[in-house]
Amino acid sequence: MTAQVSDGFRYKDQDYSIAGVNGSGLFDPTEHGVKPFSISSACWRGFMCSYTVLENHLVLDHLSLMLRSPAPDLFGTKPNKPESKRPFWDAFYIDLKYPVKFTGGLLIATGFIRELYVHMGFHPAWKYEEVHELIFEDGTLKDAFDRSQYMADFRKRRQAAIDAAPDERRKPTEAEIHDWIERSFSLEYQGLF
Repeated sequence: MTAQVSDGFRYKDQDYSIAGVNGSGLFDPTEHGVKPFSISSACWRGFMCSYTVLENHLVLDHLSLMLRSPAPDLFGTKPNKPESKRPFWDAFYIDLKYPVKFTGGLLIATGFIRELYVHMGFHPAWKYEEVHELIFEDGTLKDAFDRSQYMADFRKRRQAAIDAAPDERRKPTEAEIHDWIERSFSLEYQGLF
């Protein structure tokens, strides 16, 4: 298994990774007749998105795809051909500004803490120094919260629990391993705050 590339998010002139999703309506290429496939274990989905907020509205700004068939025009935009800096993408689209009608919360994060790296799935928000929760309704940004301190406190509590019981480590059950793998490949979060 491999750590997965995260979708990007540009917010207040800074680049972030999407580290949690609690809602529905983010871009799904299959809803537009595009069926990506994976040629890299670092991107099982076969696509990567980058979003931004323009005039308080969520938009899909960039899209990269791995495809078995010729890349279609999307939202009136022709695909760009792969470049040497994007070697495994078959097509990518720049400056789409396609409105996304997402409703729910997104955790966007930057400042990944390298010591917490695990070569599996998506990295959860608590593994980043700076985390913001953005709340959308039908694609409109309704609220934003800085969750960085919450994540720092979570890391401290987690480490304290590990330090308090170093000898109580046991081999996980098969069900616990399966559950951990499922969570690792999901960005879903709920009820944290």
